[in-house]
Order: sequence, then C-alpha cells, then structure tokens
Amino acid sequence: MLKIGIIGAGISGLVTAKTLKEHGFEVVIFEKETEVGGVWAASRRYPGITTQNTRDTYTFSDFPMPKHYPEWPSGEQVQAYLSNYAEHFGLVPSIRFGTQVLNAEHLSNGQGWRVFTESGGKLSEERVDFLTVCNGIFSQPNIRSVPGRELFEGKVFHSTEFHDEHLEGVRGKRVVVVGFAKSAHDILSQVGNVTERPVCVFREAKWKMPRFIGGKLNFKYLLLHRFGESLFPYRHLLGIHKFLHGPLGRPVTNLITKGLGAAIAAQLKLRKSGLHPEKPIESIASCSIGLTSDNFYERAAAGKIQLEQGEITSFAPNGVQLSNGNFVEADAVVFATGFRQTVSFLDPHISERIVNKEGLFQLYRNILSPDVPGLAFVGYNSSLFNPFTSELAAHWVAQHLKGQLNLPSITDMKREIKTHLEWLLERAPRNHASGLCVIPFSFHHADELMRDMGLRTRRSWNVVKEWLLPFDPALYRGLSAELLAKYGPVKIAGPKALVLEKEEAFEIA
Repeated sequence: MLKIGIIGAGISGLVTAKTLKEHGFEVVIFEKETEVGGVWAASRRYPGITTQNTRDTYTFSDFPMPKHYPEWPSGEQVQAYLSNYAEHFGLVPSIRFGTQVLNAEHLSNGQGWRVFTESGGKLSEERVDFLTVCNGIFSQPNIRSVPGRELFEGKVFHSTEFHDEHLEGVRGKRVVVVGFAKSAHDILSQVGNVTERPVCVFREAKWKMPRFIGGKLNFKYLLLHRFGESLFPYRHLLGIHKFLHGPLGRPVTNLITKGLGAAIAAQLKLRKSGLHPEKPIESIASCSIGLTSDNFYERAAAGKIQLEQGEITSFAPNGVQLSNGNFVEADAVVFATGFRQTVSFLDPHISERIVNKEGLFQLYRNILSPDVPGLAFVGYNSSLFNPFTSELAAHWVAQHLKGQLNLPSITDMKREIKTHLEWLLERAPRNHASGLCVIPFSFHHADELMRDMGLRTRRSWNVVKEWLLPFDPALYRGLSAELLAKYGPVKIAGPKALVLEKEEAFEIA
C-alpha cells in the first residue's frame, strides 16, 4: 500500500486524507498546530471572523454543517465542524500534531520523499511514497517591510495574530488597520466597538457584496450558482456561455451586472463615504471578491471610520506616515494585507520548478507540477466553495496515483499552464493570488476536474437546481464509489506504480 504524506490538517489536508483513504492509500498528516483547522484554528482567528459562504455551500459533499449553525458560521464553529469531520472519518490517528515540516527531500528514481520534521524540539524523518501539499494559500502572513518600524512604540500585528485579548488591549486606543479585504473590514468593525474612530488605510476601494441585497435577498441566490458565475466570461466559452457573452446575450448580462452594481452602491452608500470603486462591478470577477462586514460601510458613511487612501511609507514613535501626505497617530497597527505563498520546505532546485520568478505557481489544474513527479497540491485552487473544490482535487490526485486520469502530455500541460496564467494576469493583474485562485469560476474549474476523471459535469436532471439554486455540495456525494464502478479496482503495490507512462520525461537533478 502506498504511503501518502500530507502537509497540513486544514480543510484541504483533512479531505485529502479522507479521500485518499477511501481510494485505498495509507496517509500520514503533518500539522504544525495542536488542532485541526488551518486558517480556522484558534491561534489564527481574529475576533468576529465568519465564513464568506453560507453554511450549506461551505461543506464537504458527505458531511453537512449542523443545521443549528447560523447562515454564516463563526470561525470557532468552522473549526469545530472540521474537528468533528476528522473524528467521524477516523483521521485523527493519522495526524501528527505539533509537527513542523522542515524539509522534504525528493528521492531519486521515483522512490518517494524523505520528510524531515521537528516536534517539541525533537527532529525526526519519515519516508513517504508521494507528497501532497495542503498547507493552504493563507499560510505565510504578508507584511511588507516599512522603514522605521523599530521606532514605533505601539504594537504591530498581522490579522492572523490579532486575537480577542488584543482587541480588549486596544480599547480606547488609536488603531490603524491596513487593507481593504474582508479581514480588514471585519477587524475595523470589531475595533470600532471598543474605540472611537479607527483608521482604514487602503490602496484601492473594491466592490463588496452585501449579505442581503436590498436588505432582503440572500446574495447566494444571485451568485452562488452556475448562472451567477455565467455572468462573467471564462476563457473557454461553451454552450450557454457563448450566448450570454455573444452579441445577443451580452446586453442582457451587462444589464444584470450594472443593475447589481447600482443596487449595491445605493445600499452601502458608497458615494457618500467616498468608497465607490473606480472599476465596474464586473471587476469582482477576480480573487478580490468578498462580503461586507457588520457596520463597516454604515460607519464609514457616518464618518466613524477614518478613511485614508494610500500606503504606510514609514513608522514614527507615535504613528505612521502615509503616501497621501497625512500623518496618523497610532497605538496599534494591524496589517490585514493577505498572504504570500511559498514552499520553503522544498529544496530550491525543486521549488524553482514549481514557482517562477514572478511568484506564479506552475501547476496543471492548480494541482500537479509537470516538472516534479510524486508531488501534488490540494487547496491551491481557492474558490467560492473551498471544501468542495479541495475534495474534488483530492479525488483527482487519487485517480492520478491509480493511473486512471485523463492527462495530456507534459508539453501540453505546460502550454495550458502558460495560457491560463497569461489570461489570469490580463484579467486580474493585481489580484492573481500567485495563480492559485479560480474565483469566481468555481464551476468551470470543477467541470475541468470532472472531465479529466471521465465523470459527468452535470449532477442533476433538475435544471433549476443545477443552474439557479445555491450550490449543493451533496450533488457530488459518493465520487469514490462512482469512480470505482467506472474504472474498477486497481492494485497499487508500491512506489514504482507512480512512474506512469506520461511521466517518463520527468527528471529531478
């Protein structure tokens, strides 16, 4: 039985372990935290964090969230859900908690990997036949270097370091939050409850989606289904998408999106606050899409949040200097400035084959490196439905391991990666997320993975359910059995089963 090493016990790591076990593989999970959850773990949750998705769309196909959870579960509830998932499917014995992966050494001749770890000050190593990286695309906090930081007498946090005790610690103090993503808005909303007028420093105002359009219609009925995604043109236009973005359909889609933008602008009072984005509403078709946060836009319109467009250029003992010429006094600065993705545990001669000089990951379907055998990534296809797309990617990896996946040649995979990244950079030059985001084209991405596995992309004969109702992950329940019925069992004897015909061109120096 092949032994698969999995780095990370967040959403992608847990579903990969569960799925690969279903397909007949042995798994071992290396998790640096003391609990499952990844970005939802207690050590990384900022106050007031909730999902952006509604409860029933942010689940695995065969393990729905509890019905007593609210429509947008809290971070603590999501972590509890993932913990219950690990218990229910017997994954806990396979998890090495408190174990940091220091280095993963690729062995020659397709003999797998040697994984070096540290736990409680003790160094260990373990050999695995295949390595799956599931550390998530939110693993390395991104705080750019700013001159004078050592002079600042206050405290500096990244959003993942700002917890409940820190919120209480800034009560009545001067707080600056940097960024315009959901995490920045969430933290500003929480800080606004304990201090008089927090400051938001941002480079660009972006569109945010209210949870309820017009205060009544849940946004899931507008965007979290196939038709909602179809309002934005993908690089491959098939079927109805050709009509929607052709000469006859395009005026209709334009009317819908412009009407949505006008409704959002009026509801959130974007012009009154000065936060109306310069770009059209169609710009949400990038990795920058996000929900509104409680009270943020209301307070911004009322002047209860100080808005400063620009960047921090330097720190001073009592505050920060901004690129717009203003100086802002501060006792604490929170950088809600996202993450940068690295694979520091891989040797440089391997990582340079995975990430190019521009920091873009070279992964076919956001999963497989054409240049490094025995290695896959799950969760690097960030979508509107992360549990589901990670689950689908895990099945895709299993089929790859069993030699039952419809893969093109190495040359064609590289050509597809190049074409996709060029399109991504043209569409979202500043929001490409290192090439690891498929938002808002979650269904298009899922369909590509399903076609690679030879499975039906349409899961229901009910057109309304499939196209117009919010996404239901349960439509994809039972894929392991479906794949077994289609291809039959495969005996996987050992590492040499990984050397597939199409991988003969692989070489590792």
